[in-house]
Amino acid sequence: MIPNKRYCVALAGYYGFGNLGDELLAEAAIAALLRCGVGKDRIVLMSAAPEESRQKFGVDAVDRWKISQVHRALKQSKTLLLGGGGLFQDVSSLRSCFYYWGLVRAACFYGTVPWALGQSVGPFSTRTGLGLTRDALSRCRVVQVRDAVSEALCTSMRLTVETGDDLVFSLADSITQTDDDDKAPARLLVNLRPSAYMLAERFADAVSDYAGSFKGERVGIALSKEDEQLMSRLVDEGRLFVSRIERVASLSDATRIFCRFRGLRETTAAGMRLHFVMLAALARIPTVAVPYDPKVESFAVARNIPLWRNGALPQPQEALFPGDFSPQRVREDLDALCRKGLDQQCS
Repeated sequence: MIPNKRYCVALAGYYGFGNLGDELLAEAAIAALLRCGVGKDRIVLMSAAPEESRQKFGVDAVDRWKISQVHRALKQSKTLLLGGGGLFQDVSSLRSCFYYWGLVRAACFYGTVPWALGQSVGPFSTRTGLGLTRDALSRCRVVQVRDAVSEALCTSMRLTVETGDDLVFSLADSITQTDDDDKAPARLLVNLRPSAYMLAERFADAVSDYAGSFKGERVGIALSKEDEQLMSRLVDEGRLFVSRIERVASLSDATRIFCRFRGLRETTAAGMRLHFVMLAALARIPTVAVPYDPKVESFAVARNIPLWRNGALPQPQEALFPGDFSPQRVREDLDALCRKGLDQQCS
């Protein structure tokens, strides 16, 4: 056991940027730590908006961009948890790989044990990104990935990993409840996110063509400020036809929107962001996904969700889940990994 440390866990991810998926990952990681006996006063979160994160999650937080605060948090923590998401990839730049590799190396310097849950690994366009990732993950006590592509890539790097569900699945009880409002009108839920090569614009065109024959309300679902700005612009340009745009900023927002339409055959979804597709899938809403990133394609293929690549929008389909799937089982598996990651450090 590591003595004289204020925190049990320093929690790191892409937190504090206003992206619903990453905020849900933080919420799920903290909930798992609490179930495993780690008090909120023993958790410190690295965030781009530390004061907001303190208020939202009830844990201590530091500014992820202030090196002195980050190093102080690592020095005072017994473990470092990389808590979900696509942290190790270099498609846009090497900054993400360098940042999280740096956290892991600093943690090891201070005697802080690193571990990682709910990761998507890759894609990589450089040997540097691949090398930084291999070095960082090889130092982690536990590594869990959330898709088969990441598992195969880690195996090729000779890393030992566990494969499981996205951490958000452990929060899914409210989404998987049935709303008995059979009078709710049919709706088409649409999510777009900024992307390269005019992908969002071309997808908006395909959605608008599909919506032309759709009898019901069309609702834009924004999981971040960038989503909201993009869809508003496309509405103004006449490329996206929705009656309104709803910002989803919390689990309660997601429950309000997705649970309301659960099981209604007339309601469908078409979107880009991974957690939009996941939430629609959990709500049993027929969905089409856009594989702008391998993590989206991997999830969609595993759940038999049709993919839009170009041209006309395919017919949305309800996701397939294993017969033994349940949020409770996901929590049990996640808690087992947490206990392994924590080991004796926080006893």
